[in-house]
Amino acid sequence: MVSGREAAKPVTTASAAGVNAASVKAMDDYLSKLVQTEDFRGSVTVARGNEVLLSKGYDLADVKAGSPNTPQTRFRIGSLTKQFTVLAVLKAQELGKLTVNDPVCRHLPSCPAAWKPITIEQLLTHTSGIPDYTDFGDFAATAAVNLSPEKLVGYFRDRPLDFKPGTTWQYSNSGYVLAGYLIERTTGTSYAEFLQQQILEPLGMSDSGYDVNNPITPAHAVGYKDWETLADLLDTSIPYAAGAMFSTTTDMLKWNRFLLTGTPQIVALDTLAELLTPRVPQDAGSPDESDWYAYGVRVINRSADVTYGHSGGINGYRSYNLVKPRQQLSITVLSNTESAQSQGIAEALARLAGS
Repeated sequence: MVSGREAAKPVTTASAAGVNAASVKAMDDYLSKLVQTEDFRGSVTVARGNEVLLSKGYDLADVKAGSPNTPQTRFRIGSLTKQFTVLAVLKAQELGKLTVNDPVCRHLPSCPAAWKPITIEQLLTHTSGIPDYTDFGDFAATAAVNLSPEKLVGYFRDRPLDFKPGTTWQYSNSGYVLAGYLIERTTGTSYAEFLQQQILEPLGMSDSGYDVNNPITPAHAVGYKDWETLADLLDTSIPYAAGAMFSTTTDMLKWNRFLLTGTPQIVALDTLAELLTPRVPQDAGSPDESDWYAYGVRVINRSADVTYGHSGGINGYRSYNLVKPRQQLSITVLSNTESAQSQGIAEALARLAGS
């Protein structure tokens, strides 16, 4: 059996190999120790500007087969999908199919009366009041069932709102499911096809997409509940536009460079700025309200040292994506175990990178 611990060495650029050699070694040593204590397996890419400081897979993508994780291994990214769903909505807005200020009921037949005040923007900022369907008591029984987007929306459409729309922030996957369904209804294209045609292909993200239940390529990492136990089954129709994408750390670097530079310019720069604009505080009771939500992205410290980040969690996988514009720093952590503390790992890597 080939061990993922021996599968690859850190990949660095020529310039990174000099002044950044110590921090690269510190990052690799840190991750290697997490593998030894069974606290991380997956892939990591760290870059500053055009310099790739570290790009490496750790431990195994498939324990049974003994295949190693690499920077090209595909992982389910869970709620990192939300950033892509937002850009799809904003692209549909550029195409004149909808606007974020539209009431959701403008685009839905037989819209529930409780939803009439809700706007598309409130779906994207978690301020709609629509309850999160993943918190329902019968969700576990639903998780392995294949549902069309319409039936998935029907799963939560008649539930009472948790609060009056626009009055507070409360994370809800339901809002992003509904956003994906609105993309389909207004563009006449499936969410997966719109994502592929309008975003992933133009960005050159050839190892990313809307996942299927049983991917045939061995490039996909197997998901584990813990170090040895396979994750529970989750039909990919269930997370839908809230969390059904897969990607690699190499592809996520392309996404992060797009966030940092706006290139390739697949949407107007003003449109990209809309995605990253802080909208609502997540910690309204704190003195400085330092943790805000934009569209599908957390905005941490809105000063000159702003950080954009988001986590992803789905059966068998944990992820975190972090971008620091002032340092032009990009960090993606993708893991195929549910126990991995992906956010903490990404934040530790940022410190070791000297941010």
